[in-house]
Amino acid sequence: MKRFTALLLAFCMMFGLYVPAQAAGSGMDNFQKTETYQGQFADIEAGYWAASSVQLCYEYGLMKGASATAFNPKGDLTVAEAIVMADRIHEIYHTGKSTLANGDPWYQPYVDYAVENGLIAQGDFSSYTAKATRAQMAYLFCNALPQGTLDEINTIASIPDVSASHPYAKEIQTLYQAGVLTGSDMYGTFNPDSYIIRAEAAAILSRVALPDQRKDVVLMKAFTQGNVTLAMPQDAINVDNVGVYSLASSEEQAMALISVYSDPSFQGIDISVLSQSMISSLLTSSFANTGIPVSGVQSAPVTFGTLKAYRSTCTMTMSGVEMDCIIYIYISGADLNMIGLLANDNDAVLTNMANGVRIGGSAPSPLL
Repeated sequence: MKRFTALLLAFCMMFGLYVPAQAAGSGMDNFQKTETYQGQFADIEAGYWAASSVQLCYEYGLMKGASATAFNPKGDLTVAEAIVMADRIHEIYHTGKSTLANGDPWYQPYVDYAVENGLIAQGDFSSYTAKATRAQMAYLFCNALPQGTLDEINTIASIPDVSASHPYAKEIQTLYQAGVLTGSDMYGTFNPDSYIIRAEAAAILSRVALPDQRKDVVLMKAFTQGNVTLAMPQDAINVDNVGVYSLASSEEQAMALISVYSDPSFQGIDISVLSQSMISSLLTSSFANTGIPVSGVQSAPVTFGTLKAYRSTCTMTMSGVEMDCIIYIYISGADLNMIGLLANDNDAVLTNMANGVRIGGSAPSPLL
């Protein structure tokens, strides 16, 4: 009898009958492709900014089309639709698949699931068919995954239009720090009360479910000195520098300086009378005797509104360290003004610093 039992056991194990199939465990590895996208959405062109996100959401079963052949990327997302997406994230993470189906009203099973699993609380929303705001979306998507899955990859001190008292401030901040949200500009402006469209939801949803889609971002902060506004990383502080307004970011290894040289002979002079090569030569020779030489200077004319200026790119050597540098130089009244921007091997930050300069409220044209 024992021998028969052992043989039967071996037979069952051979054919996978002895141990029943186990449910998938919880984890981010549960997000797997279940569909193949072959360009079936006619309203998503290859060059569309959210095309890759739409494809990912479709292939991973996170979003469906408005029809078999259309995605409706600019369509507003409703609260109920946002709950459906949050439920899918939660269910796939915990079970490996999405099983919920429509009820009566169609969204009721999804609302019930969200309440039962702590994604939302009763009374959170006055209407499930209303358009979802960006803040509501952040609340839902943040709650779709457990703590520890939205790892902090960005240091975000503040979001300009989301105060600490905002009801969803914690969730919004969490998504920024995790690289799921990046804001609509270099300062991280979120527009929390604006409605969210399906294309935006796809971009955000793909980053929630797929960590490799999350974005490293350095948010900027505005600093004003006289009629000049500078954009610097949020951790930047004023640095004592006699006669020169200076800012420094230790975390991003970036600096900004404003220097003004006054001379009555500058009055009425248009800086554009100097050629690009003359500006480059002037900067090279001027810095040669300062102990912080510049090299590879390339200059081009720009404007700040009606104000004419030059923008020069170069490499500046400080204490033996080479730093990428952008310099704006212009004349205003009897003042020769110079704005120096430096960053150590961080092109994205330096570009934002250069494009974020405002003189008299005007941005540089053209932008970098």
